[in-house]
Amino acid sequence: MWLYVSGGFLSIVAHRDKPEHLLVRARHPDHIGELFPDADITIMPSADYPFRVVLNRMIVQRAVGRYIMQMDYDNFKSSVTDNDYHDACVSVWNTMFLYGENHR
Repeated sequence: MWLYVSGGFLSIVAHRDKPEHLLVRARHPDHIGELFPDADITIMPSADYPFRVVLNRMIVQRAVGRYIMQMDYDNFKSSVTDNDYHDACVSVWNTMFLYGENHR
C-alpha cells in the first residue's frame, strides 16, 4: 500500500516472515516519523526504500486511524508544507489525473 500523508509518503507491505507485522518503508526518514515518532528506523542505503521499520499490524492500524481522525484539511496538496515533497505529490496527482482522463 502506498500511503501519502501531509508529512510524508510510505510504502507499507506485509512482512515476509512475521504475519502479524508490517514493513513500513520510506525514502525519507522523517516520513516514517510522521506517523510513528517512536519507531527505531533501520537504514538500508542500497534499498529502493532505504528507511524501514517493522511494526505490529495493530500499531500501524492505530496510527493511520489516528491520522484520519485528526485530519482537518479539505485539500491534501495544500496540507503539504515540505516544498520538495509537495512537488512530488503534485507530480503524482498529475499522473493520476491523466490516468483518470484516459479511463472516462
